[in-house]
Formats: sequence, structure tokens, C-alpha cells
Amino acid sequence: MPERPRLQASPRTVKGRAVKRLRQSGVIPANLVTPNQPSTAVQVDERALATLVRQGADGRLLDFECDGATEAVLFDDYELDIITDRLLHATFRRVDLTKPVTVEVAIELEGTAPAAAVMGVTVIQSLTSLQIAALPSEIPSGLVADISGLEEPGDEVVVADLRATDGVYTPVGDAAETVISVHVLRAQAEDDEEEALDLDEVEIEPGEEGEVAEAPPEETAPA
Repeated sequence: MPERPRLQASPRTVKGRAVKRLRQSGVIPANLVTPNQPSTAVQVDERALATLVRQGADGRLLDFECDGATEAVLFDDYELDIITDRLLHATFRRVDLTKPVTVEVAIELEGTAPAAAVMGVTVIQSLTSLQIAALPSEIPSGLVADISGLEEPGDEVVVADLRATDGVYTPVGDAAETVISVHVLRAQAEDDEEEALDLDEVEIEPGEEGEVAEAPPEETAPA
């Protein structure tokens, strides 16, 4: 397992609307959640937190330094401003290191899908992250989907095919769920369907397919 990220925090007394001034000074309000207890208001440096977010540290254990003590906590969640994309808030959670927790882990693609270069087909990724259960110290840094075997329509990578970059985990959902797969483009599928049309389903007029139509009998003029 890679070395755990570290984050320094300090107790927070600023609450309510006043946290806006806190953010303007480069400090992000956060909460440290303890099961069955009130959460603790803390604050962290915006740049330090942004670095962890870019590294994909959310959903993983951190060495959390606060008020002179260091403990392993789960980086549970963070909130972004939908307009500026700047951090607004973060949540950290105390966990029992001997019991599994449920977290979301990102899925990375490895290799190149040969089908991506084939005319008339497309490669569609259905899952970009996966909910897993793992001991806090065994949460993977990421999950890898090898797409080098995706060659033709019907080929797919499912949850059971994923590989953890480190750690040990169990998928929470269906192990047969599709992660990424190859599909025929709709226009191409319709063309193929027309080409495969059964001639038995086509109404054939007399005289077609090499048949010689019989001429109608000549009428005899009345005497």
C-alpha cells in the first residue's frame, strides 16, 4: 500500500454565514464525524485539500493532524462550488480500522481497445467508479479495467474483471455488471438488418426471380 496522505487541520469556531469570510482567506470549513456523537467543526488549508482532491484521496484513509494529535480518518466527501469549481466544504470520518467500510473508488482504463479503430462500432464506458467494501487500511487507490481485449461488438469488461492497483476489496453490487463494452452504431445496425432481410418475407410479383408470366388468353371476336 502507498504511504497515507497527511492533512493538517485546526479546530473551527467560525460557523454559519461567517464561513464565507473563512473561504475568502483560503481556509475551508470541514467536519470530523464520529459515529453516534456530534461532529467536530474543523478547518483546513484550501491548497492542501485541493492537492488531495486532485490526487484522488477522497474515499481513502488520511493521517489527520488536529490540535496536537494525529489519527487515521476517512476522507469521506467534499463539496465544490458549481460555478467557480472551488472547494466549499469537506467531511472526514472516524472509522473502526478492524471493520469494512463502503466507499466509491474510481475506475481507470488500461490499454487501447482495438474496436475503437473499427468503422461502424463504438466503445461505451458504463461505469467510471465502483462502490466497494474494504477494510479502511486496504481501500484501493484505484481500480483498473484492461480494455485491450475489446475487439468486436459484444466484447465487454465486467466488474469481476477489474483489478485493484493495491489493497483488497469486495464489490458491493453485481460482479457481472458491465463496465465498458463494444456496440454497433445504430445506423450500421440498421444497414446490416436490411442486408440480412429474408427473401421469404418479401412479396414477389409474378414474373420476378426468372419466372415467365403467362400471357392472358386471346379474346375471340364475336361472329
